[in-house]
Amino acid sequence: MAVDVIAQLSSSRSADDRLEGLRILKNDIVGHIQKKEQWVQVGVLPPLVALLDRDDEDQTTKLHTLQLLASFASAGPQFLPPIHSSGALPAILNCLQDRRPQIVLGALRILRDIADACASAPASSAINSTSLAQLLFADGHIESLAAILAQPTPTRDVAAQVTIVARLISTLCREEKHQYALVNYGVIDGLATRLASFAVAEGQVVPRAEVIARSEGLSDFLPAPAKSGIRLSDILGAISAVITDSAFRSCRLLYSPSILAVFPNTDTEWGISSARVESLQLAGLRPTKQKEYEPMDLLLPYMPSQLRGQPSNPAFPPLGTSGRSTSRFNPELSGWTGSANEATGAAGEDEEAESPLIPWLISLVRNRDDSEALLAASVLTSLYKCGFAYKSRETTLGLLIIPKLLQLLDNADMSNQDATSTLGWEIVEQTPAVVARLITDSESLQKAASDSNAIKTLCKLLKNTYDTPLPSTPPHTWSPEGDLQPPPFTSPESRLGEPGQHPLLAHRIRVRESTLKALGALATFKEDYRKAIVDQDTIGYIVQSLHMLPGAPKESKVNGDDKSDSHSEQFGMNPTTVIIAACYAVRMLSRSVSILRTALVDNGAAIPLYSLLRHPNLDVQVAATAAICNLVTDFSPMRETLTRVDIVKVLCEHARQSSPALRLNALWALKHLVHSASIELKKNCLEELQSGRLVWLICDDTEDEALFSATSRGEKQGILGNIEDFDEEMDMDDQVRSSQSKSQSIPVQTDSRIIHAANERLAALREAELNPVRKARQDDLAIQEQGLGFIRNLIGSSHAAGNADSISDTAEMIDFLFNTLGQDRFFSILASKMKSKMLRPLSGRRNSTNNAPRVLYPQAKIIEAVVYILVHMAASIPRHRQLVIAQTELLKLLAGLFNSQDREVRVALCHLLNNLTWQDDANDAPACSQRAIELKKLGFLTKLESLGHDDELDVRERAKSALWQMKHGY
Repeated sequence: MAVDVIAQLSSSRSADDRLEGLRILKNDIVGHIQKKEQWVQVGVLPPLVALLDRDDEDQTTKLHTLQLLASFASAGPQFLPPIHSSGALPAILNCLQDRRPQIVLGALRILRDIADACASAPASSAINSTSLAQLLFADGHIESLAAILAQPTPTRDVAAQVTIVARLISTLCREEKHQYALVNYGVIDGLATRLASFAVAEGQVVPRAEVIARSEGLSDFLPAPAKSGIRLSDILGAISAVITDSAFRSCRLLYSPSILAVFPNTDTEWGISSARVESLQLAGLRPTKQKEYEPMDLLLPYMPSQLRGQPSNPAFPPLGTSGRSTSRFNPELSGWTGSANEATGAAGEDEEAESPLIPWLISLVRNRDDSEALLAASVLTSLYKCGFAYKSRETTLGLLIIPKLLQLLDNADMSNQDATSTLGWEIVEQTPAVVARLITDSESLQKAASDSNAIKTLCKLLKNTYDTPLPSTPPHTWSPEGDLQPPPFTSPESRLGEPGQHPLLAHRIRVRESTLKALGALATFKEDYRKAIVDQDTIGYIVQSLHMLPGAPKESKVNGDDKSDSHSEQFGMNPTTVIIAACYAVRMLSRSVSILRTALVDNGAAIPLYSLLRHPNLDVQVAATAAICNLVTDFSPMRETLTRVDIVKVLCEHARQSSPALRLNALWALKHLVHSASIELKKNCLEELQSGRLVWLICDDTEDEALFSATSRGEKQGILGNIEDFDEEMDMDDQVRSSQSKSQSIPVQTDSRIIHAANERLAALREAELNPVRKARQDDLAIQEQGLGFIRNLIGSSHAAGNADSISDTAEMIDFLFNTLGQDRFFSILASKMKSKMLRPLSGRRNSTNNAPRVLYPQAKIIEAVVYILVHMAASIPRHRQLVIAQTELLKLLAGLFNSQDREVRVALCHLLNNLTWQDDANDAPACSQRAIELKKLGFLTKLESLGHDDELDVRERAKSALWQMKHGY
């Protein structure tokens, strides 16, 4: 029968015959996995794809064909390879451009089923989530997705299309180039319109929004109320996937016409009745103009002014406060007071308010449940982390959002006790990752998470991914034909792939990744939180997550690296995302000296991290190198272990790689490795790194120069995209910019003043975020800072400070460095770091209005690193102090830095003068006096006297000490 049906599908000229064959096939396979396997093995997929490709085929035949392909796609990951080999995906994607809604819906359902199958597909599968995203988010198909989202929703088919497109974006959109492409083709506008329609449906619109929209020419963008066929969670999930970790993409959401129309931001003081219509204002990029009464805040609990980050009466601040911010990450607001008049009159013209979308999202998190609350929190997190919310919202997030997220996690975990139930899986998988993003770099939010019992909850989740046994696999369905094996020489489209992971195991691996991220974020600052993680007996589980094939954590000390097949089946295979998250967690935990010397050593963290340095995936190498940084410090017991396995050679190889991130982390690790190390280890590091390579790292602007030369060659060739030696980031940027040329910032035809203003601001923000020159220079500065820090530690003490052996070692390493690099060359490099640099413009940059050269002034971190190198030299023997004094040009450059805005630079200069005027003994007195005289001639005495009145206590005290020594030195 199979041969007859395939012939009927392939050769019949009658549409009725083909339709009859499709019906026979459909009746035979629906609900019967073994039948599907048999039909694939006899080659049914190519005829189905051929039918789908025919332009003259009627709608009924195409619908039946799509339904059959959907049935095969939903049968499991083993069907992905033959579907891919048969060429089904291009044919399915072409159906997205069909004008018949049912055809488009049928194609989307197949894509949804394939995406679901990819989630549990084995690593060897011919198609996975990444490759599917590459196909779906290609140029022609993104336009189809945007068109689907932009259509009105009068029918069930359209609602179903919008829902599936949103889910596909939420599931597959992970790479930056896809996120930018979705923005540039207007997909974000379609999603924003859908989001705004939910606010309209519930009546949660800013008062007088319709009047304001009409006056600003935005009335056409006020959406109709959302229909019941579309879920808010799907739209929020898609938006979150697109805007994550990008200020430009997040701002693109805020400036979408529908968001501006439904959530207008005006200068109106809502507590004062006014009949006149205020002009619409754009939401601020760093909003500070917080008003006393904002309509959307009425959806939230009342927050006293003290909790919102400002004193109720600014004339009488609370005891102990000062005008200077005490937080590294969250400086106090300076533009909001409790008076409405002060908010409008006293505030500077540059102050801007946040979008009303922010409090509306907060209200969604509070008032919704499950996935809607979670995904609203995810969108809110992106907007907050990019700076589009008031800083005072941090208190609101800590009191309202963090507890709600952890409550969702607890509830979902309780309902997920039955291993056969998938209820709440997405919440358990995604909530820890959202919490991790939200609390990163915020001590107050980390405290809120800890107070909400986050550490215990997250540790329990991580341990469950290893400790809870998998349910037994159901027996294979009996068949009278037995287990049919395909012929040995079958074509790829007739050969089934490997079965996928157990769904529960795939779920646990995703939970493993997100919990590791959250635990790492919690361990960033506070020692108490790190200790709490250790007290939960979690370190063994984190270390096992460094292995691709993990074992039982409780047996790790006994079994070592033995990974049996049963272990692999029970614990799964950790993908690179889990390994990277585990590296991050180890890196944060190793900031604790006690954990570094006990728990991490006991659980053997060093060797698996060392093996990851050779991992084939670049991102894993970068993460492992970052984690190694703290493991090679002088107080780490693992330094000796890693040195024995030749960590020096691996790190020096990484420092010579093309990846800026890998070079940066390798230099950082080498900097820690040579600190207080033996003379032999220091010399070995310098010899292995090679003097020419070290000079290249600290002297040349490697990324900037490579970019400039590549761009120049590209201009001569006329095709910038053909340059082969661009970094991967440059390739992504070219693709993003090429798609930008096909779409404006906000692709709408309107004369609205506010839209034009938004486009101007978005263009500047996009240039700042995507400009490869800016990124290249940032990479250069970071690498140079660590390279100079490596030299500083290289010539630093190898023993206790002040010890005679310490001074001898320092002198020996300084001479070794001079012999290796050249004394004059070395001081010339240091002097070059203190000089301003003329930046060459890239004449081929698009939308460039000013190609004149610009000046880049010395950066504070680079200056500080250079000065401390000189501090170490001046702390050596008198001969080296005399060498420093002899560098007149360098000292003149340093003399101009005493008015630096950076406190650390001023402190470093005081240290340098202290060491230069130090007298070792009576024999050194004449030389010391001469050094003091030379410094006075160069104006350092006057500079020091001015630092005696510095605002910083540390600077004043260091300056007084140096001043005393200098005055007594001559």
